This record gives sequence, structure tokens and C-alpha cells, in this order.
Amino acid sequence: MKSALHMILGLGLIAQVSAVQAAKKEPLRLKPSSSWNLDYAEKRCRLARIFGKDEQRVVAFFDKYGPDEGFRITLSGAPMRVNSSDGEVWLQFGPSEEKQKIFFFSGKSGENSALFLKSNVRIAGPTAVEQKAAKKKPHNDQTETPPIDSARFAAVRYIDIGKPLRDSVILETGSLSAPFAAMDKCVDNLMADWGIDVEKHKSLSRKATPTSDYRKWVVANDYPLDMLSQGQPAIVEFRLDVGTDGKATACHIQETTRPKDFDDAVCKSMMRRANFLPALDAEGNALPSFWRKKVTFQIP
Repeated sequence: MKSALHMILGLGLIAQVSAVQAAKKEPLRLKPSSSWNLDYAEKRCRLARIFGKDEQRVVAFFDKYGPDEGFRITLSGAPMRVNSSDGEVWLQFGPSEEKQKIFFFSGKSGENSALFLKSNVRIAGPTAVEQKAAKKKPHNDQTETPPIDSARFAAVRYIDIGKPLRDSVILETGSLSAPFAAMDKCVDNLMADWGIDVEKHKSLSRKATPTSDYRKWVVANDYPLDMLSQGQPAIVEFRLDVGTDGKATACHIQETTRPKDFDDAVCKSMMRRANFLPALDAEGNALPSFWRKKVTFQIP
């Protein structure tokens, strides 16, 4: 009798699990409704594509501000509506790459709901070993994460955006090999416009390297007071020109999500506090270079 009771309970559990699985919504799959568009802007390179139509329309923007592998993502459209002003979103470059959590702000892009991903994204998130190593790096360590093989860009077929979206959304991108190769060429042109020797920068023996902790170059007191009182967050992408003596010679705002107050605060702080070991070419000679980062202003 006891065994029979266990069997009945077990069947009931299976039935309940099956009902939950049946009730689970399928993700919203959106096919491309435009070709890839590459914008050679003055201060950044932007890759964009539209997916879906009408109320399901989503516009995806991928922005690069320099020659590293990271890029910023903005996703705009009604399916990107969330109930929180910030948090973490699940993202996967499928089917082969692992899911990763990315911090975001929510807001508007024109009249549309939008997710602005705060962190620079790579198609593959850092491994546990890479995360552990990053925590141990000194502030001026210029060691880079091993590059992602081009075959992995070619293998991407979609981007899956999950929680906190009410319904997961899959953007059917197809291979990212060609569009991202085009964006890398755009970045080379961008650097040339900055006055950078692109070929020499591909074989540097040392990048422009901070001589102090760059995390202290913008501090809490630099938060614009008007924006602080309004609780306004911001993401500011910037670039410093660095001379052969290691001095910052100019500050350039490459992208900003909020009013000019934030831009002025970043450049004023950086030009006052930043100092570097100059970049060195393959032969060890100092050459004009740049250093770029992102500042996120956010009230805890």
C-alpha cells in the first residue's frame, strides 16, 4: 500500500511539472526586417539592424568606441519594456555561447522603450578563471582577455534576451562574422581620424598606462549637483589623447546618455588627475596614443 501511494504521488508530480512546462511561453522570435547598417560616425562606429514589424519591432544598436573587442548594446522597441529602471538582463549569443548577465538602464529611445546596456559586451562572457584573474589585476595592468576566435562570430545565429523581459526575445541575426569585421575596419578609420598611427598601434610593446589608480580619477564629489538632486544616472564614453610624455592633452566625449553636465564633469576630472606612462611602439619608442574608458554615474 505504501509503495502504491508513493507511485500515485509520483505520477501527480509528473503531471504538475508537465502542466507548468506546457504553460511556459515560447520566446518571441523576430526575423530581420532590414539589412545591417554601419554608421561611420565622428566619434564611434555603430552597427544597427531592425527586427520584426509593427508593435513587435525592435531596433538593435551595437556601438564601438575603440579597437577593443567590447561593444555597447542598445535595444529599442515595445518588446524591450521592463518594470525596473535598472538591473541585470540575461543575454546569449546563441546557440554556442553561454548566457551572461549584463547591467542595464531602462529608458526611452525617441518614443520607444529601450534597454541601455551599461557594461561593454563581448559575444562570450568572461570565464570563471578570467573573472578571478581580473579581480587580482593591479589598476594599471594592461593584460587583455584572450581574443575571441573569428569562427565564434561566424557561429552566432541569434541573440536571446531574457529576464527581466516579461517574454524572452530572440533576434535572428544570422552570422556576425561579416558585420563585425566591417565594424573593425570602421574603427581603424576612426583611429586614423584621431591622428593615431593605426599600424604601429597593432604591435605596441606598451599601451598608454595609468601611473595611478584610474578608478579614483572621477570621485563621488564630481557628480553634477543638479543631476544628483534629480537622481539622474548617466553613462559617459570618453577618450583622452596621451602625448609622448604621458600627459593627457585633450578629452573627447564619444557618447553620453544624459545632459552636458556629466560630460563636463568627466573631462574636468580626467584632465586634472590623469597621468600615464606613454605608449611605446614595437621598438620601444614613445608615440602619441590614447586611453579610453567609460564612467557610470549612478546613485546606489
